[in-house]
Amino acid sequence: MWRNATELRNHWWWRPGWQMGTRFLAFHLAVGWCEDLASLVTRYQDAIRGIVGFDPIPREGLHITMQGLAFVDGISQEDLSSVMKTTRAALAEVQPFALVFNRPLIRPEALVLLPEDVQPLCALRDRVRSAIEKAVGRGSVDLGSRDFQPHVSFAYVNADQSAAEALTAFEAVESTRTHVHVDEVPLIEMHRDNRMYEWQVMERLPLGGGPKW
Repeated sequence: MWRNATELRNHWWWRPGWQMGTRFLAFHLAVGWCEDLASLVTRYQDAIRGIVGFDPIPREGLHITMQGLAFVDGISQEDLSSVMKTTRAALAEVQPFALVFNRPLIRPEALVLLPEDVQPLCALRDRVRSAIEKAVGRGSVDLGSRDFQPHVSFAYVNADQSAAEALTAFEAVESTRTHVHVDEVPLIEMHRDNRMYEWQVMERLPLGGGPKW
């Protein structure tokens, strides 16, 4: 994960189970609200503006992919309610924390920013996964791989190409360490009908038992 990719591939292939109209539930962290992070993202997006083959992600689409739950039509309301109850209780025991972002990384399908310390996010994801399994039983829903590479994508690759131009462009950018405060985990309903991930927040689960906002 920590080395820049040299060859890029189109991100917009249909993953298993996905098609136009698909709706998916996930516990992902929306981070576009953070002014400093949005400013840093803009700096890197501006650097690649003249390079073909990238779809810059709008501010409202900035997020940290954390833990998928299920397709909307693949989980019962009873199980969903149970998941929300156990997850809310589990996250009440996790204190809010800060993430620091700075330099970008070129992945095979996206240009991303990496948190300097991934441990808080890994622990948070483990807590969410355990809560889901406690609610519905291990193996009842497909939680995917335990491998986790937390990041904030700021542009998706839309054509197979070399990474050389993007790498050169990033070398000229003056970066700044940027802090993002994490104090909640929202459940979102997401889709990718418009060649971009878009979502609505279904429920917000506060860390540390704090109030929802």
